[in-house]
Amino acid sequence: MTVAPLRLLAADDDPTAGLLLKAALVSGGFALTLVDNGSDALRAFEQADFDIALLDVEMPGLDGFEVCSAIRQTRGVDFPVVLVTGRCDHEFFERAAQLSASYIAKPVNWTSLGGMLHSLVASKAR
Repeated sequence: MTVAPLRLLAADDDPTAGLLLKAALVSGGFALTLVDNGSDALRAFEQADFDIALLDVEMPGLDGFEVCSAIRQTRGVDFPVVLVTGRCDHEFFERAAQLSASYIAKPVNWTSLGGMLHSLVASKAR
């Protein structure tokens, strides 16, 4: 029996992070759509079905919070969104909680990222 890959929408304006993300998930059961800004992330989200979104918080134009908010308006709080951030301030944690978003800290542990994303999708599916 073949398991369908998880459809992951990722948005990060750092090209190095994009390359590392591709390398980390290439054999991990993901169908990756990678964009470099929030506007393109929303366009991609409107045009295709995804199982999870991984959003950099600090992007020019629409940031990860704004993209997450738009996703919440169309898909609700059960759709898994992971914010990627270097921030550890109270405002960040409060906004992430208000948006019912998970988060991971930079620097990203690329080795464990795929497993964490699979676990998050599985937990939301229950």
